[in-house]
Amino acid sequence: MAFNHENTARSILDKVGGDKNVIGLTHCMTRLRFVLKDFNVPKDAEIEKIPGVIRVIRQGGQYQVVIGNEVSNVYNELLKLGKFEETTGSKNDGPKENLFFRLSGFIAGCMTPLLPAMLGCGMIKVVLTLLTTFHLVDPTGSTYIALEAAGDAFFYFMPILLAMTTAKRLGSNIYLAMVMAAFLLHPKLGALLAEGSTTYFGLPVTSANYASSVLPVLLMVPIMGYVERFADKICPSLVKVFLKPLIVIFVTIPIALVVVGPIGSIAGNYLASGINLLYSSAGWLAIMLLSAAMPFIVMTGMHYALLPIATIGLATLGFDAVLIITMFCSNLAQGAASLAVAVKNKDKDTRSTASAAGISAIVAGVTEPAMYGVTLKYKTPMMAAVIGAGAAGLYAGITHLVAYSMGGSPSSLSLIQMIGGDSFGNMINGVITLAISLIVTFVMTMILYKPEIKEEETETVKEPAEEKKPLVETIQLTSPVTGTVIPLSQVEDAVFSGGILGEGVGLIPEEGKVFAPADGTISAITETKHAVGMTSEDGAEILIHVGLDTVQLGGEGFVLHCKVGDKVKQGALLLEFDMEKIKEAGFPLTTPVLVSNMNQFISLKATEDKKVKAGDTLLTIV
Repeated sequence: MAFNHENTARSILDKVGGDKNVIGLTHCMTRLRFVLKDFNVPKDAEIEKIPGVIRVIRQGGQYQVVIGNEVSNVYNELLKLGKFEETTGSKNDGPKENLFFRLSGFIAGCMTPLLPAMLGCGMIKVVLTLLTTFHLVDPTGSTYIALEAAGDAFFYFMPILLAMTTAKRLGSNIYLAMVMAAFLLHPKLGALLAEGSTTYFGLPVTSANYASSVLPVLLMVPIMGYVERFADKICPSLVKVFLKPLIVIFVTIPIALVVVGPIGSIAGNYLASGINLLYSSAGWLAIMLLSAAMPFIVMTGMHYALLPIATIGLATLGFDAVLIITMFCSNLAQGAASLAVAVKNKDKDTRSTASAAGISAIVAGVTEPAMYGVTLKYKTPMMAAVIGAGAAGLYAGITHLVAYSMGGSPSSLSLIQMIGGDSFGNMINGVITLAISLIVTFVMTMILYKPEIKEEETETVKEPAEEKKPLVETIQLTSPVTGTVIPLSQVEDAVFSGGILGEGVGLIPEEGKVFAPADGTISAITETKHAVGMTSEDGAEILIHVGLDTVQLGGEGFVLHCKVGDKVKQGALLLEFDMEKIKEAGFPLTTPVLVSNMNQFISLKATEDKKVKAGDTLLTIV
């Protein structure tokens, strides 16, 4: 993207309120990260119109302006305009959100890391449903019992896993938190509570079942954190190693048994009953409204805060009637709107982008490319998607459509999660809901969307197309690290997963070394050393970003073995990083590897291997 760095820097600084409103400024490989005195001053929509700005994100007490590869040039121009301190912000920086949004963010942050395990066990339940429906396994046999145990494993022991993520988010001792959750699940305690009339040192203990529970842990772990900090202050250093955990566990037991545990368990049961009542009486309205609003809920990340409702419903009622169903209606609508844009548009690039985004949403339930690249961009397709999702949600609510298990992101494949009950009636309603979402959205998009006609399309004689040379030979990029390959859509950062900065994959490293994926020249290195950009000899612009939000480490744990301008060979060591230090700081190790100038090529294909070693083929560019 060609733009004047100085003008862009001046415009951004003016829109964020000038240097008087800036407490601190730093940058990573793609973003300017402002810490502001007043976060209400900047208008996101105005800043996103500035040439060179891709997107604005408010996150982690920072006002983040996504620039892309030119970020360092814009940053240098900003430094000429004012003296800014480098700061990454803190938990107390930034605008004070209302209680609802703070709670939603907290719950989402605790639940999101559990998604892979949750979805894996959910899909085991789907497979088990299919096997029993088509009489491929004996419901009384050992195979069924083993698969049932595997499918239930996550949901039964979820309090222990949730205690770990909650403690990690709060900076508490994760092992003490897991011990307390395991205590609530202990079979002897369960048998004691089932008898009723239980006391603890004379205090009454309410009978409750904590298996598959969510709320007790979300309430207990923060309280446990306060107890831990109190114990840390009063314990002498000489005996702290054993006295501190003793105090934490001993003090937390009565709090968990007498107060927090029963409140969480009872509240969870009432929540499940409330959902059931709402669904039975006015479910059609609730599902319709949620389905229509779901794309905007997803944009804020608040859909993760609805996960406890889905897990409580599955654990206590045997089905989910809210989250999976509304996302099912919405995701399909996003896909249909994108496909309609592809059909109606004559521009080759737009058709290609919209087609890929539509298929991704309908088949895989990945909607970020559709939302950010198509429906929001052209506005009327988003209106059509909202209408189509709302219509599908209305039918789903009227017919009481439910999902009996939790699988991947809701998509057309989620129909198999709707097999259950006494017959196939629920799944048939799922098929009808799918058809309504796709057909209504497609038709509404064809009516509302009017493609922009480019000037060159109206000319009889066209000028030669702008230089865009597809390669005759392919470019092979090798993996810069040893580890596990994940789709870019699964990277827990919307800027990367949405493809805003380029196409590629995510890698979860198993070794703290980064090697050059091709012969080329080092074009960019962040001051905090966590990301390296290079241009291959074939012209591919490659970004390797070690970890997510690791800019906040300020370079600690990173050792560079290259500098800007170096010519390197494929396999050369570029960077070393301390994996344990990154983990201890609470940042994901996930390392996006992107090609940021794919507009100059035809397509990119990632390896089908789940595990790669540094030097193995990772990406193929055509």
